[in-house]
Amino acid sequence: MVYPTRSIVAELNFDKMTTLAQELNSYAEHTASDAQTTRDTITRLDWSGGAKNAAETRAHREHAQLMRVSATFTSLADAITTGHTDLSSLAGDLKLTATAYEANDYSVADNWKVTDSYNYALAESAAAGDDEQLTALETLKATRARIAENATLWMERVARDFDTADTDTAAAIRGANGVLDQLTPPAAGLSAGGAAKILDNWEGGRGLSQEQMYALAAAGNLTPEQLQALHAGLPVNIPQGQYDFLRTLFRGMDGMSVDEIAGLGATGEQGAAVRNLLSNGMQIMSNPSVSTDAGDAGGMAVLPTNVASLLTEKLHTGTAKKRDYDNHTTFEYPHVPRIDEFEKLVGLLESGDPALRMGTDIDRGILKQASEIAEASRSGRIAGAGEELTDTHDVLNRALALASADTTAVRDFTVGAEAMNVTYADGRQFDADRHLDALFAYQWGDSQGGISDMYKWLGQNAGNPDNTFAAFKAADTASALGQYFGDSSNVEIGRDLGQSSPLLTQTLATSLAPFLADFAGAHQPGTPTEFPLFGGEKLTPGELKNLFMALNSDPTAAGVINRAGAEWQFYMAYSAGMDPDAASLGNAAGVLQDAMKDGMEAQIDYLKKEGLDDYAEQMRVAAAGRNILAAIPNVGAPLNAMMPVGTLEELLFGPAPDYDSMSTDEINALTQLRAETLADPDVTKFAIFAGMVAENPELRHQYPEWFDEHGHPSWDAVHGHSEKELTPRERAALTPEERKAYELADADRESRLNAWRDFVNQSDQYNRWDSHHDDGVEEPDEPGEATEHAAPDPSMLSIPGLGGPA
Repeated sequence: MVYPTRSIVAELNFDKMTTLAQELNSYAEHTASDAQTTRDTITRLDWSGGAKNAAETRAHREHAQLMRVSATFTSLADAITTGHTDLSSLAGDLKLTATAYEANDYSVADNWKVTDSYNYALAESAAAGDDEQLTALETLKATRARIAENATLWMERVARDFDTADTDTAAAIRGANGVLDQLTPPAAGLSAGGAAKILDNWEGGRGLSQEQMYALAAAGNLTPEQLQALHAGLPVNIPQGQYDFLRTLFRGMDGMSVDEIAGLGATGEQGAAVRNLLSNGMQIMSNPSVSTDAGDAGGMAVLPTNVASLLTEKLHTGTAKKRDYDNHTTFEYPHVPRIDEFEKLVGLLESGDPALRMGTDIDRGILKQASEIAEASRSGRIAGAGEELTDTHDVLNRALALASADTTAVRDFTVGAEAMNVTYADGRQFDADRHLDALFAYQWGDSQGGISDMYKWLGQNAGNPDNTFAAFKAADTASALGQYFGDSSNVEIGRDLGQSSPLLTQTLATSLAPFLADFAGAHQPGTPTEFPLFGGEKLTPGELKNLFMALNSDPTAAGVINRAGAEWQFYMAYSAGMDPDAASLGNAAGVLQDAMKDGMEAQIDYLKKEGLDDYAEQMRVAAAGRNILAAIPNVGAPLNAMMPVGTLEELLFGPAPDYDSMSTDEINALTQLRAETLADPDVTKFAIFAGMVAENPELRHQYPEWFDEHGHPSWDAVHGHSEKELTPRERAALTPEERKAYELADADRESRLNAWRDFVNQSDQYNRWDSHHDDGVEEPDEPGEATEHAAPDPSMLSIPGLGGPA
């Protein structure tokens, strides 16, 4: 298909391009004239001194700037004029030519294909019996076919020329516009007076002019550079006029209800645009990181009074009694009179640009109020202003999904940052634990989004190399969550989490998996950068156990987090195999292994026995064949290459249990092995061996029997799994010769395995690891202050790209 098509060209109208070019040339002339007048006015004044010199310097600078603007207006006008000449000429040629061919019994399709539509059937009927006439018709048909073919080629070429001219014109216009945006940013022309006129129009019930809509759009906008700074946690400077415009606009809304604010601009296309721009303006002005050169700053206080009070005052005012006349019963429900306003505000903010939601007080207020509504409405229902009942599930999910885009606000909410204190009108200090209690005790069920969105971003930003601020927020938030669920006072909430909110539990498991090494203390004291860590704080063994117990409360989450814990242990052992001086990682692996085992046992003790079978199967399915840490640089690759045969969970879990045929004692004994840890010493040794091979490839030549055909350490080769192991019944059926051959092969397998074990056991890597690992397992489990028990090593393995000694 050749573009533009005929139908597109037919609809094009280039008349406005000429008018626009003329207006731009006029702007260029006026701007140049204003530049000259401004400079002459200053330079011709009869005065002297430093003030005169400074004023003249600024006048010359502004004259040069305005002249560049004038020249850019001229360039833009020239681009439009050239585009008009080229495009209108080519489009005219296409339209006139197509019409001419159609007038001569040709058809021109939408893709410019020309075909002969002459009525040959009628002509042949009239010439019937006249051979000369019929021959002439055949000649005519061939001639017209060539004409149609050539016409098609010509029109396609012209259409392509049109497309090229259109592309060139658009590029020239974009280039000139880009220069204008740099020289005259949209927000530069804003003022308090412009906002006052908009308020007057609204008060008078009038719509906004196109210029006023442009002003609103400019006020609710940040440049790409400003957005980048915002997302990097840096201060953002905006023009004073933009700040004054928005401040005047919002002061003019003081006293208006949220419903009235959301209704500004009425309905229709302009109303939707106004709501979008007001939402953007509120996000910008409620951001404490936004300021002007004069020292004005954003924050909660700049918002319209009823918006600010909705986010800072207590919403839950008591209870409302509702009579059930059918059952002669009275029920009490939490009374939240402003719940409708809160929902309207959420709806207004949903229409805005998510990119502006980063570190704003309006998002902090949304998170705080949503958690307090959740705290008041454990049943999921509340009484509103007219004491009508409202289901809180939808509004809470919408509110949390909205504010979750603001990862800075989520971090502040979770860690209890001082910035959250602004969400209390009476100056109280924000209590993070109380608000986390409210969210995690609420029964979210299988809700998609909302609360689950709050923490999805943690794992994605663990060690984010492109945004250190995002990486810091992820680590800080993950640490706060680890400490929250690790606190013994929150055990009851944690162990019920998976039953009341399974999807949330699964999100937390996936998001916290990258930080398990941090939580276990996988580093030397005082030197936290030798291992691929992401800034998470070390938890005590007891806190880590409680965290695992909480995440084990859902079987799918348990499969994810225990698989990740096993993978981290495997990687720690692999790293210690590469470098004996990294052996203190064994302490962290021991802490992690013990916490996983104890956390699983504690959760299983809490579960009903009849639920164990289904729970265990779901957990195995969640863990099976997954490499949870695959996305982590320098960790995923060794795991993918060195994981033992089959899947890790098969080695560590063992075969799926048959609870129906097991006694109670057998079930109780099985629960002792339920956690997916590196409890099998051969798995630990294999990981260390894989690290030794990575550091010393010559081992492949010294012990080829321990490697596969590709030269990789082979679990099968070491254990002889490649040869089929017979059952007792199969052995009994063997002939004496077959039994002898089988026993010799079995002895050979055992000899090979023992030789490999001896090799690893005698290595410095394994002995140093084993000592540290035992210390880690034996650390006390009671939550308390984190302590460093790992003996300091002289050096640690460097992980390229993730820190550590070079």
